Amino acid sequence: MTGEQKSLIVATMTEYINTVNSLVSDAANGISISKYTTADVKANLPSALTNQCIRDAKSIVKKYNKACRDADRKNDKLAKQGKNITVTATLPVLKKTCCYVNNQNFKINGDYIEFPVMVNGKSKRLSVKTKMSDRQKSVFANSKLGTMRIVYKGNKIVAQVVYETIEPTYTTEGNVMGVDLGVKCPAVSYISDGSVKFYGNGRKNKYMRRHYRCLRKKLQKAKHIDAVKRINDKEQRIMKDIDHKLSHDVVETAVAHNVKTIKLERLANIRSTTRTSRKNNHSLHNWSFYRLAQFIEYKAK
Repeated sequence: MTGEQKSLIVATMTEYINTVNSLVSDAANGISISKYTTADVKANLPSALTNQCIRDAKSIVKKYNKACRDADRKNDKLAKQGKNITVTATLPVLKKTCCYVNNQNFKINGDYIEFPVMVNGKSKRLSVKTKMSDRQKSVFANSKLGTMRIVYKGNKIVAQVVYETIEPTYTTEGNVMGVDLGVKCPAVSYISDGSVKFYGNGRKNKYMRRHYRCLRKKLQKAKHIDAVKRINDKEQRIMKDIDHKLSHDVVETAVAHNVKTIKLERLANIRSTTRTSRKNNHSLHNWSFYRLAQFIEYKAK
C-alpha cells in the first residue's frame, strides 16, 4: 500500500463514520431517514458506500428506538413504585474509524483488493496490494464472500472479510470426551470409556495471581506505572502459557483414548454458577475460561 492509497482509505473511513453519525443524529432529532437514498445524503463517498452508510444508520436508529421504548417502560414501572429515578437511552456515536463495503462493490484478485473511493470528487476503484497467506487466498477464491470491513489494528489498516463456509461433519464413531472448566481444578475430562483425568493446579494458579496482584498494588502506590504494566503483561504471558499446556494435554488424552468428539461445557454465566469465596473471588473474575476453551477447540481441530 502506498502513502497516497493509505491517505485515501483513511479519508474514506473518516467520512464514512461522520456520515453514519450525522444520519443517526438527524433521525434522533425527528428527521425520517427510512426512505433516504444516496441523493438525500451529502457525503464525499462513492454511492455504494453512501448506501451502506444509510443501511448502518437505519440499523443503529432501530436499536436506539428500541432502547428508548425499554427506557420508557422502566420509567413507568419506577414511577408506579414511587421511585424518583429516570432511565434514559444514550444515542450511539461511532468513534472507531472504519468503513463497510458490501460484496458487490469489492473484489479480491490474488494479493490485491479492489474497492471504490473518492479521488478529486469522482468515484474510482482503488487496487491495494495486501499481505495474504496462501490459505486466505484459497478461502477467498473458493467461498461466497460477504461484507468487507476496513479498520485500524494498531497502526495498520486491515480488511476483514466475511465468507460462507461449510460446517464440518463429525463422525459418531469412537469415544466422546466431556470437559468441565473450573478454578480449583482448571479442567477435568470425562471419557465415555470410563476414564477421568484432572488437569493443572488451580491453587498454584491462584497463588500466582495473588502474588502479581500484590506486586501491582505496591507499584501503583509508588506510582511506577511502567512497572505495573510490565508485571501485568508478565502475568498474562504466564497464564496464557499455562492454558496452552493444559489444552495440549487435554487433546493428547483425547487422541490416546480414540476420542472423536470433545464436548465443552457452555460458558454462559459460568462465573455466577461457580462457588465464590473471599480468596478466589478475584481469581474467578480474572480467569480466562473462554481462552482455554478456544485453545482446546483449535488444537483438537
